[in-house]
Amino acid sequence: MKAQNKSNIDTSLYKKDLTVMVYDLDIRRSSGMPMICNWLQEVGIGHGLAMARHSGFDVSDIVFVLTRLNVKMDRYPSWMETVTVESWLSPVTDRYARRNFLLHGADGKIIGRAINSAVPFSLSARSGGTFTGDLNAHAIDRESALPHDFTKIPVIEECNTERKLQVRYFDCDLFYHVNNVKYIQWCIESLPDDYLRKHALHEIDVNFRAEGNLGDSLSVKKITAEDADSFVHAVTDSSGMKDLVRMKSLWK
Repeated sequence: MKAQNKSNIDTSLYKKDLTVMVYDLDIRRSSGMPMICNWLQEVGIGHGLAMARHSGFDVSDIVFVLTRLNVKMDRYPSWMETVTVESWLSPVTDRYARRNFLLHGADGKIIGRAINSAVPFSLSARSGGTFTGDLNAHAIDRESALPHDFTKIPVIEECNTERKLQVRYFDCDLFYHVNNVKYIQWCIESLPDDYLRKHALHEIDVNFRAEGNLGDSLSVKKITAEDADSFVHAVTDSSGMKDLVRMKSLWK
């Protein structure tokens, strides 16, 4: 199902080329999951704005807030490699908008897949809002980039690894709360440096539950999950009782 807008421009499928820069590389001279998630954020917002421009959607007060994100990488692109990121919406069947991503390497082969869910949020009311546009007019009825039912991520009841941090100025985005990629980076950094040097992050599944703000004191927790290379992470508020983010990671 593809929509034609007033300008006869089809915005149901969106593509953007992105190149790995030197500042995207880590200690191992490799790109990584935070860069990929930044790319997904850039492409997702770009796609949404393209739909708004060509369809007359009013997005002055309504934004879409991520609730879940699942990313699976077969390999990470190398320095100066240009990757094509493809984005489309699945048909909306409930209050969640689901966006799919395919990442094509310089050779055209798929190197990664992702899917997320988001809900409308009113900036003025600071609460859940109502989107008046017809998202299904821009959805594509095709197989999801990842088969995902967004099952619940386990709660960390007890852990022996916990790190305290304070939200700093550059942790926050243009909407004044912690950028979603920062949470992912904090969870990754909960693992020992030696482990990070020897392993590659293959897949993440993230549940964004509440926002963090400038100056907040937070805790990052981690436990081993099903096997030695699978972990459950949580970012909690200062009370230790409220999870802002829960995440599962699988490493190779």
